[in-house]
Amino acid sequence: MNWSIAIYFILAIILFYIQNWIGSKSYSRGYIKFSLLDEKDEALSLNFMIKAVGPTVYLIITSALIQYSNIPLNLDKVIWIVYFYLLLRVSVIYLYGRSRIVNWPRILIHYLAILVFATIIQKKFISSIDVLLPDFSEIKNEIWLLIILFLYQVGNSQMGLPEPSSDRERGLAYLPELIPRKRKYIQRMYKKLQDKYGALINPISQGDIQFEIVVYSILIFENFNRPPFIRLIERIWTRISGNETSMGIMQVKTNHVISDEESIEIGALSLKKEYDELRKEDRYGMFGNVIKYHSPDRKYIRQVLFISKAIIDHSFSKEERKEKFKDIYSQISNEFGLYFYY
Repeated sequence: MNWSIAIYFILAIILFYIQNWIGSKSYSRGYIKFSLLDEKDEALSLNFMIKAVGPTVYLIITSALIQYSNIPLNLDKVIWIVYFYLLLRVSVIYLYGRSRIVNWPRILIHYLAILVFATIIQKKFISSIDVLLPDFSEIKNEIWLLIILFLYQVGNSQMGLPEPSSDRERGLAYLPELIPRKRKYIQRMYKKLQDKYGALINPISQGDIQFEIVVYSILIFENFNRPPFIRLIERIWTRISGNETSMGIMQVKTNHVISDEESIEIGALSLKKEYDELRKEDRYGMFGNVIKYHSPDRKYIRQVLFISKAIIDHSFSKEERKEKFKDIYSQISNEFGLYFYY
């Protein structure tokens, strides 16, 4: 029995990665990909289908393959795959420190739907049918299923927002929404990082508060995607393999183990050098170019700029924002035009 539980757990891990892969390929069609800023509400049927129905489809296919291959597993227990999958999902939320910013009502609805669908399929289909694979001599039901899936896909694509007519409109259509729980997360992390690394960052910024805010914004975003647990794994892997990887809270490239403090020192000094050069040239989009120097991904630049705005809006008065943050605010307001300039 122990080895069968281990196989179910491995199959749950495979399901976890398949669901993530499907989600990444469906993001442009309205799939909600977890992010610090973006929380789209369009294409809810697509999200529900992928997140709630996907694991049930996987359970059916896996059970059919187990049966077809004559693997000595008890199909009455195959629902353990779903249990392990949900456990992995919840564990990842807590390991990444996202328990206070995820949309728990939506998650619980999806998880409950998964359990209901999987339980019904387990009892009414997998455990009660001798041969799970279809009989291709009688394909009437399968043909109608294909028709329903086709109509669903057509309807889902037609119900989306109209295609923007310009680059700027396209950018504004996907403006990230900074919802309250994520704003609070940014504010909390800014204070925490200030207390912990302020003595290291202040001398590097040399009193330039706008540059300093950008550095903290990068740290918040990198820490969000690479929390301490993941950074520990990266250090262990680098120590074993000796390969170059991104490391530390600032996620700088290195082939040897460095601390979070060392990563900040290396990364912030490198960014300050680039920032000083751009300032000499009085180059348009200076702050976006500094972020781009750290990571050229356009979505990354947008997220860091909006984290900067969240910090500034909360931490400084209206008068201070006008006086101290004129340059970066100008860039934030023109952010989408800036993308296509790149």
